Amino acid sequence: MEVRETSADKGFEHVGHPLLHQQVRDPSSDREGRLMAVVREPLGNFGGRQQYSRTAYVRGADGVEFTAAPDLLEQV
Repeated sequence: MEVRETSADKGFEHVGHPLLHQQVRDPSSDREGRLMAVVREPLGNFGGRQQYSRTAYVRGADGVEFTAAPDLLEQV
């Protein structure tokens, strides 16, 4: 079966971040790890406009990834 990705089906979009692939700390959870990716996720249409959220994926020392707000991350 062939899978086609259209703009309507488009999910996550990777976005840049100045701390990408560096050690960071999430102050809201006090966890540390390496910033692996930041993605822009569609939330839905509100008032006729598509709204998005950005989520950071951080890999902890135990190898388990957790999510965080990318604007709050601090370099370790």
